[in-house]
Amino acid sequence: MANAPKSIRVVENTTVAGTRHVPAMAAIAEGYGKGDRLSLVRDAANPHDGWAVEVRDGADRRIGYVSCECNEFVARLIDGGKSVEGRLTDKEQIGSRTRLVMEVVLND
Repeated sequence: MANAPKSIRVVENTTVAGTRHVPAMAAIAEGYGKGDRLSLVRDAANPHDGWAVEVRDGADRRIGYVSCECNEFVARLIDGGKSVEGRLTDKEQIGSRTRLVMEVVLND
């Protein structure tokens, strides 16, 4: 069998940071389901964090950022030309706050 592409989970669970700054996030998140793919886009010019990585949904909306607990690792993978993506693992509404949890997958 030919070498089939593999996906390797490199971050098990991390909360998407900054969702509270997205207008109508609760309504947007209603359309999300477990396993939804999320694009990870490097934001090296971010004035607040040199390791910033945007999290974008299927409609290419920025819905937050990779959490600072693992963003340097993810940014280095992207900077190194690796293909990585997020996959939604959980979501919950806590009052007015939308909590999104994702895993980060390296596509090899």
